[in-house]
Amino acid sequence: MLPLAAFFEGIILLRTVFCIVLGALAGCVPALGQSTAPCNETGAIRTEITRIADDGTFLLTDGLRLRLANIVWPDHAEPLLRQKLLATIRAALKDQHIRWKPAAVPDRWGLTPAYLFVSEPEARLSPFLLQAGLVEKGIVPAWPDVPSGPCWSDIQHHERIAILARRGHWAPRAQAARHRALDADRDLHTGRKIVALWRIDSVRPWRGLHFFNVSPKMRSGPSLSMTGTLVSRLTQAGDNPREWRGRTLIARSILPPTGLSRLRIESLDHIGQVQGTRPNQGRLQEDRLREGRFQERQLKETPGPATTPP
Repeated sequence: MLPLAAFFEGIILLRTVFCIVLGALAGCVPALGQSTAPCNETGAIRTEITRIADDGTFLLTDGLRLRLANIVWPDHAEPLLRQKLLATIRAALKDQHIRWKPAAVPDRWGLTPAYLFVSEPEARLSPFLLQAGLVEKGIVPAWPDVPSGPCWSDIQHHERIAILARRGHWAPRAQAARHRALDADRDLHTGRKIVALWRIDSVRPWRGLHFFNVSPKMRSGPSLSMTGTLVSRLTQAGDNPREWRGRTLIARSILPPTGLSRLRIESLDHIGQVQGTRPNQGRLQEDRLREGRFQERQLKETPGPATTPP
């Protein structure tokens, strides 16, 4: 007869598989933009991992295939970083208890985005989220592939810790080297997920878009673009993008064929501010004074209505 704990664990596993197969139709996965579960191991399924592929596929003993949600897995263009990430994960999982729970329904390749929780066999410490540890060490950046997942905000918090400490991906030299590589060979990097720190030099509205010229300057003249809808939503939330000059932002973009010159911000989850950065008030004041002087000069140069002498 099975122990009671194993019986309940089997029930939970059956429910998880049912959710993976039917997804939102079964009411197991929260709707987009919602998060109904806390970011902890509650409801997670105990498992063992038989293999971790180079492309980030985790193969479980029961045959399910997972990928880590809310991070950027290094692709073919970064083989050394991929090897470092695999070595770090294998060391973190060795002789540990592993639990997982789905973050969303499987993708078109049959991979389930998942959160992995790791704990010691003696349970002296509470389980930790594997993605949070990888992001806080600066090995990989965060990515909003499951922005409605319960752990997205937690992972962003750990990412800000890595940014302020300038670890790994966020070290100034690493950022500069990555920018140079992207700028040198657009064809190789087209379609890649790019997460970088940019300093806003100027904001320029054009039709229904807003363009943000950024630093550092390179051959392609990097810039970010955002729709008027996103600008309006940020403005309503009390953060006007038109006053972002001088700020440092985290931008998450898919690199287009044109390279860094037209990086598009797809949603509010694809952009964030680095804690501790503030707009350059001196430059903002200078801009406002310059605009005021321009308007004053226009008024002086505009001829007034013709008058008839007495």
